[in-house]
Amino acid sequence: MIPTRAGRPHLDLSLPPLLAALGRGDEVVVAGDNRDPGLPPDADPRCRAVVHRGPPGFGPVCNRGAAEARGRMLLFLNDDVVVAPGLLEVLERELAAEGAGAVAPDVVSEALGRSESGTSLRWRHGVLEARQHPLERAGRVEVPYLCGAAVAMRRDDFRLLGGFDGRLAPYYWEDVDLSLRTRERVGSTIVVGAASVRHRHGATVNSEPETLRRVVYERNRFLVTWRNLHGARWLWHLAWFPLRLAASAVRDRSVARGFVRALRSVLGAGR
Repeated sequence: MIPTRAGRPHLDLSLPPLLAALGRGDEVVVAGDNRDPGLPPDADPRCRAVVHRGPPGFGPVCNRGAAEARGRMLLFLNDDVVVAPGLLEVLERELAAEGAGAVAPDVVSEALGRSESGTSLRWRHGVLEARQHPLERAGRVEVPYLCGAAVAMRRDDFRLLGGFDGRLAPYYWEDVDLSLRTRERVGSTIVVGAASVRHRHGATVNSEPETLRRVVYERNRFLVTWRNLHGARWLWHLAWFPLRLAASAVRDRSVARGFVRALRSVLGAGR
């Protein structure tokens, strides 16, 4: 399942190796974000396009494409990800292992020149902090969340979880949120170091103004943090929150603006 806004400029590079890696009974669903994704006239018959008509963004478009999918396994790929032969077989085998909730290949960022799949997640000053690092070792590595550029799940599990949270549109934190819900209700989130993909990181998101991206990032950080606050974490969150807003007013107003947008999202959902 490939969500796309850019369409052909990215798909012309990512589709050929993906189609070469597919089996005869596999399919590719390309979902355009409120536009025709622009498949070539002579596109492979295993590849079909759908158009998402609704709120824009990564999560809603992925959900639209997943609703069209017919296979037992869903593989979500950014339109700027290039795969290698044998990827699907490896992911399908690992996903069938006991206790696996979602699996992913090692995502290698061309921009960073390294892996970005060795993720970490911690509570700092009352909010969640997510980081991406190189994968520490080869083989099968359990991580707190999977890089959203390439994630595989069983279709039934994805539907059980309700898919990606549309409130996080247009981008950021969708992978963290889905991974946390997967770990809570389905099974582990695992990176398969034996398989890798190349990622032209941020080829679409980086076209947006940096100030907007920072506000969206902080808004979604709050939304995911609030969903996962339990017990004493609420006390830490409330204790540190005034300091975070005060620091934001002096150094970077994206935190305060993100908080206001997150609060509006929560209040709007409760109506």
